[in-house]
Amino acid sequence: EVVMLPLGTFQFEEVEAISESQTDKAIFVDANRLNFPLVVRKWERGDYFYPFGMQGKKKLSKFFKDEKLSLPQKENCWLLCSGEEIMWVMGRRLDSRFAVDNDTNKILRISFEP
Repeated sequence: EVVMLPLGTFQFEEVEAISESQTDKAIFVDANRLNFPLVVRKWERGDYFYPFGMQGKKKLSKFFKDEKLSLPQKENCWLLCSGEEIMWVMGRRLDSRFAVDNDTNKILRISFEP
């Protein structure tokens, strides 16, 4: 399915396996862990997520600081959320709670083209 928004186009595709590495424009998630509807929003004070490849949760403000983002970069950063949880800091990092693992039986490829 393709969804067009003013900031770009999302494409959702169920796939059999991860066929490419995750990029700044595409992620692979465990579809059974998603809560719909998915929401795209800007970050807010106090937001946190569980960065893929790291242990535990991290505040977005600290993540942005560690990534050395400028104020305009932070202000232009979008989040893809599943329910109240941040699923993807778009273009930057997937939340590990939604990552594909050995128990995954339904993989969803989500891509975004600005």
